[in-house]
Amino acid sequence: MRPLTFVLACCTALLASSMAMAQQNPSPLLPPDRSSPRATLKLFLESADKVGDFIAGGYRQNPTRSGFAHLVELADPVVGCLDLSEVPPAARAKRGAAAALAIYETLSRIDLPPLETVPGKDDLKSLSGDPPRWVIPNTPIAIVRIASGPQSGDFVFSPHTVASAEEYYARTRDLPYVRAVPLRNSYETAVLGGGWLIPYTAIEAMPAWLQAPVAGESVWKWLALVIVLVLFLAVLRVAYRLSRRVGEDRPFLQSVARLALPFYVLVATPVVAYLVLLQINIRGEAGIIAQMIATAMIYLAGAWLSWRITDVIAEAIISSPRIKRQSIDAHLTRICTRLLGMAAAITLLVTGADRIGVPVYGVIAGLGVGGLAIALSAQPTIENLIGGLNIFADRPIRVGHLCKYGTDIGTVEEIGIRSTRIRGADRTVTTIPNGMLSKMSIVNMTERERMLIRTVITLPGDARDRVRYLLAAIEEMLHKHSMLHRETARARLTGFTGNSAEIEVVAYANTRDTDEFLTIQQDVLLHTMEIVEQSKSSSAPASPGTQAVPAANATNVVVARQYDEAAAKVEKNKPQR
Repeated sequence: MRPLTFVLACCTALLASSMAMAQQNPSPLLPPDRSSPRATLKLFLESADKVGDFIAGGYRQNPTRSGFAHLVELADPVVGCLDLSEVPPAARAKRGAAAALAIYETLSRIDLPPLETVPGKDDLKSLSGDPPRWVIPNTPIAIVRIASGPQSGDFVFSPHTVASAEEYYARTRDLPYVRAVPLRNSYETAVLGGGWLIPYTAIEAMPAWLQAPVAGESVWKWLALVIVLVLFLAVLRVAYRLSRRVGEDRPFLQSVARLALPFYVLVATPVVAYLVLLQINIRGEAGIIAQMIATAMIYLAGAWLSWRITDVIAEAIISSPRIKRQSIDAHLTRICTRLLGMAAAITLLVTGADRIGVPVYGVIAGLGVGGLAIALSAQPTIENLIGGLNIFADRPIRVGHLCKYGTDIGTVEEIGIRSTRIRGADRTVTTIPNGMLSKMSIVNMTERERMLIRTVITLPGDARDRVRYLLAAIEEMLHKHSMLHRETARARLTGFTGNSAEIEVVAYANTRDTDEFLTIQQDVLLHTMEIVEQSKSSSAPASPGTQAVPAANATNVVVARQYDEAAAKVEKNKPQR
């Protein structure tokens, strides 16, 4: 990948004009010799001369894609002589090409010591410094040995030399060449020239004002850059509109539409970077900034796309007929996919930050020291998150369930990562943090397979026969009701309060629906009222001041007979166990 990224600057920044086929290396697998300052200086100058020969030999007049690939192959050893370890990975292509060209032009204009006097392998012990280094006489240009890494032991131009290369060229650009070079004024040619799709002859045919340099680049390059960016933004606006066309009533299609924007940025950014950095050949500091921005946008778009695509996966799963959109299974699916998307997005962001030179790994290490403080400050958020996960795992309630929480009753409308929304009987919505809800005693009323009907009838304590009649008649009514559970239906004398007897009526309605339950309960209570009224007319007490007569005894006999008949019917209608 490194040779390919170097392509972004090699075409122009490293002697961009003309053509000449260089002789092929008889030992292609033999690594370049950088074993000493002498070997590195010789390799650097000879490889750069080969690049100049190739360009001047015809590539400038007739640039081709295959010729460009060969140019990259020739230029790779030149950039390999630079220590770019202190340059962010994303900027190494542009920085390396620009620094190599500036150093080559500088060395071609100053007096260099004879090559045989430069320290070789046998002279390494005479080098000073740690790591060992050799400085070109009368200059600050230094060649140092790499202490670690893949190039450990090689001698390369120091990071300080790479960072100051443009400055060295600016101070020597007016000096005459002191060594024979195949291509003169290659630095100015790079400022003017473009990539292989834009021949140098076409650029020379442009008006003088388009060729004039402004802020280190030709005017035509700035104009081309503006045109490319305008086209990029125009299509970006179209992608944005497409991502907003689908409404919330179609969640799956909406999640797919939202992929349009990050997908476009991810695909279009490398294309724009190729045109701007390679074909238009924005170089120098502007090119480095453009390369850094392009790299950051690619990784940001990748992270954005990773986050969005999890919504598509979640909605595709939820679209199954077995999963309701607002059910706890749907919310759990969304959370799991979003956590996966978050992990992928964070990984891409960390990698991208490292590529553009942000010391993200040092920041992460530093977070370990301050992690305790962060955890304490984020304790409510973490508590709510864990509480939400507990609710999803235990499933005490689901969306649509009627539940009692604390002293309130309501219907669950949404269970989120941080909080749960419950609509009360007064139609207000209560948002409860999951950390608090997980600590409450939650009564799930929807999960009842039956619903309880219970009432208490109070009668005069001396109406024994009437009580016996009511017990039998009410229980018979309960056992005959089609919507009640017969085995648990009962009417029992439960005690006395003062001078009153209490009859408890208990039955379970075979329903889970609240409205249907209220209808059944109403029917049971109305039948109970009728039975109570009938008991009054059958055994009405004597008027005050009247003396008990045998008729009263006859009434008691009638009531007792009614009780016995009702009890026999109840016993007959009881289900067999």
